[in-house]
Amino acid sequence: MQDQKHLKIHVHMVEKKIGKPYGGPWYSRFDERMQFEQGVDTQFPGMIARNFRKGKKVWREYQLAIEVPTYNICQVTIKLYPSEKKSPKVTVNGASDSPHRYENDSLCMWYPWDPKDNRWCFEDGLLLLLVLIQAHLFREAWWRESNEWLGPEKSHEQNITNFEQ
Repeated sequence: MQDQKHLKIHVHMVEKKIGKPYGGPWYSRFDERMQFEQGVDTQFPGMIARNFRKGKKVWREYQLAIEVPTYNICQVTIKLYPSEKKSPKVTVNGASDSPHRYENDSLCMWYPWDPKDNRWCFEDGLLLLLVLIQAHLFREAWWRESNEWLGPEKSHEQNITNFEQ
């Protein structure tokens, strides 16, 4: 009688994990990114969105032209860092003299420690952030002409330079 060889078959079960995938920031998840960016392409066409990595630092960057009504068109860059969703860094080409800019010329559009009702929150989405940037740029242009700031403001006498990126 011939020896019969038996094959052993091993079956491995793979569990599907639900929730945040390992190691990726919010913008690596298509559904979250699409929800955040919803409506932007129709209101602000031509926006460029890219992901960047410099050493261990990663961020999502948006570049676009925003029309400032009755004034001009500004080239805007927005950087969102995964660990600092509440504080996008917004820079703009052109004139930077403004009472509401950080030392690195990024826009200071709200007081970082204000209640959520008084500042932009990540959950509000990119479209609302772009509208707030547009309003801020209008206020800056108005201020340059009239030395009057339209809208609410906080004193910059408090040291909030640690908030800058």
